[in-house]
Amino acid sequence: MTGEVVLSWEELPMLLNRLPSTINVDYPFTGQQILTAEKTGKRYGIEHYLTQDDVDGFSGSELWDREKPRYGDYLQCFLACNLVTYGNMNEFREIHRTYGNIRAKVVYAPDTNLYYNRFLSTGAIRPEELLVVDSVQKEILLKQNRKFDASEIAELKNAVRYQKRLLEEFVNRRKKPSRKAANLALQEYRGHVDRAYAVTQSGELTRDKEKNDVVFVEAVKEYQTKSHTYPVVLTCDGLLRDVCDTLDVECFHLTLPRYIHPVDSSPEQLCHLICNLAGVLGVIKVNNVVVYGEYRGKSGLNEYKLRFLGGDVPLEIERDVEICRGLSKLGIDF
Repeated sequence: MTGEVVLSWEELPMLLNRLPSTINVDYPFTGQQILTAEKTGKRYGIEHYLTQDDVDGFSGSELWDREKPRYGDYLQCFLACNLVTYGNMNEFREIHRTYGNIRAKVVYAPDTNLYYNRFLSTGAIRPEELLVVDSVQKEILLKQNRKFDASEIAELKNAVRYQKRLLEEFVNRRKKPSRKAANLALQEYRGHVDRAYAVTQSGELTRDKEKNDVVFVEAVKEYQTKSHTYPVVLTCDGLLRDVCDTLDVECFHLTLPRYIHPVDSSPEQLCHLICNLAGVLGVIKVNNVVVYGEYRGKSGLNEYKLRFLGGDVPLEIERDVEICRGLSKLGIDF
């Protein structure tokens, strides 16, 4: 189609620059408005509209019940670009300073949920303070490569309310758990594991989450015994906190916000939010542009297909893309 273009997340600001000062983001399968971003100076004020009760779609499809957006999906997308934060983040910062008085080396072991929330990218802890437990990578990889077949797409078409044809791009593409793992957790893991203080091995995982929590905490405890460090588990999961208490492992429980009240966003954060939402939900609509995070022929994790509903790709964007890619080929260090 002439009205389509594929952009990397680094190129997405070219779309943002061509949008009006008011940006509306919707979920096309339900017609629900996710947010409005209003440009004020160099930043955007964001209003998020959905609550925990705002779930749409016809009943009768277990697949749709698993695929449709949940409040937690939106919360993770906002946490992942640091537009909302944990309820006790100030308390963590204070305790983080207090731990500096401990004679032993203090290291922090985030659980898998914090990789999904991209906690490390907030800069709350430094890479040299990070203890990576390899059960995190195992859990993330267990979610990979779960894909739709043609019969499942037909089932979803019967369940969604609007824009059924958009689902045709999802054939043999990732389901929601796999999209979340790939677009949030895996990128966070890969971005930090090579800079971590240490990576420690764990036991084998099962399909039982509670048993896997024990595997994670036991790995941290074993590392403490053999390394003479002072590891602190970081989690937003109350059950994992209880496991830490049982096994006598230091833990800080980060509390999730009850509501999504975003702070004002930089253009970069807004681009990340659009990418997060498109990646996790599979597709979103930004004003008159459909942004696919999943689509047929996708070759790179950080690629997004834009479909312009008004017709052809605007000439200004085609020009900007050509210039940007031409400069990239020159290999100039900016």
